[in-house]
Amino acid sequence: MPTLIALIAFALSGLGLTAWLRRNQAARPAPASTERSAEQLSKLRWRDFARLVLQVMHARGYRVAAEEGLPADGIPTDGSDIVLERDGVRTLLSCKYGSAAVVGAPALLGLAKSATLRGTGEVIVVTPGRFDEEAARIARQQNIELIDGQSLWPEVRPYVASEAAAPVEAGPSNATTPKLLGLAWGGAAVIGILAWMLAQGLQPAAEEAAPQVAPVRTAAPVTPAAPQPAPAGVVPTDPAALEARRREAANAITTLFGVDRALWSTQSTLLVYLSAEDVDPTTDLCPLLERYPELAASRVQLQPPAGSRKPVRFKQCRSY
Repeated sequence: MPTLIALIAFALSGLGLTAWLRRNQAARPAPASTERSAEQLSKLRWRDFARLVLQVMHARGYRVAAEEGLPADGIPTDGSDIVLERDGVRTLLSCKYGSAAVVGAPALLGLAKSATLRGTGEVIVVTPGRFDEEAARIARQQNIELIDGQSLWPEVRPYVASEAAAPVEAGPSNATTPKLLGLAWGGAAVIGILAWMLAQGLQPAAEEAAPQVAPVRTAAPVTPAAPQPAPAGVVPTDPAALEARRREAANAITTLFGVDRALWSTQSTLLVYLSAEDVDPTTDLCPLLERYPELAASRVQLQPPAGSRKPVRFKQCRSY
């Protein structure tokens, strides 16, 4: 009897909730239009995308700095970075546009050095996609402004051609119907369980006291334990993997401010060429090495710039 009551409550409440949710959805006003999403920026050609970005920069007060060989529209024909100017401050604009939806750290490597060579004090990187966490971390270290497609779209939308951005009329969408049905019948299941518990509690006490035959329990099959994943800090044994980790650490350190380049002179000595005499990058350098347990105690040789009279310095982020 409790099971029958629970099934009836489940069916009635499920049908009732489904009807109510559908009626409520149908009563909502249909959206007037569907806005062009930021993802559609990736469908443009690079030159068209760069032109839209320049319009946004113009709205922010930037102007393209005059450079030799630059076309009239300010967009380099070879797809290189663009130098902007505002209030006497020059800024390097880099449009990272391609088939990849996610821009990683390698795309930002060398931008700070390129900005220095071209006489700019700031860097802005724009993409129709998004940036991964490593790219965002390097941008914070080097004071690079990142603008992804979601952030760019509200600013670029006024400049999109009217015919391309024309609203599309749409009626009430049924895209959420499966979700609504799931909510309705999930709630009905809860009501059915509550009804079963209530009916179970109202059964006569004599029926509860009736002797019941204990079910025969069978031993559950023993399944072999799943192999545990290796701890995150385990050092790989493959020489190729170790070399890749050393190369990855050196590339990351090369992007730091004041560092010209970094390379491994031996397996335990990292040679860091500085671009200025008074720079000490160890504060940012050590966390990059300590990410790899086998490299944390490596000796760091800080090599002053060519022509400097300052001695070579040695650092060690962590003792053995």
